[in-house]
Amino acid sequence: MTIQFAAPLEPVGVHVADFMEEYAIKAPTLAKRLNVSRSRLQRLLEGARCDGDMAVRLSRAFGTTPEYWLNLQSLYDLSLIDKDTASAIEREVVPLAIAE
Repeated sequence: MTIQFAAPLEPVGVHVADFMEEYAIKAPTLAKRLNVSRSRLQRLLEGARCDGDMAVRLSRAFGTTPEYWLNLQSLYDLSLIDKDTASAIEREVVPLAIAE
């Protein structure tokens, strides 16, 4: 299996900021609407990981799905793996075979 690499994607917080701009909403107001602390939202906007709880909150606020936000997080995480690390993992991990 060969892993394809793209340039690192943007953290979820960048996408949240784009939605905030589109909805013309500021961080303190969004934090209140999400029912989270301003510091928690600020951490997300600064690059912290998006977990399931936040994904559900964001999906409710912006009319998306939780999967939308979690997929963005997964794609970002995978984009951070460099070719050397992936090559090392391919050497270290032996694929399993299905028992017959």
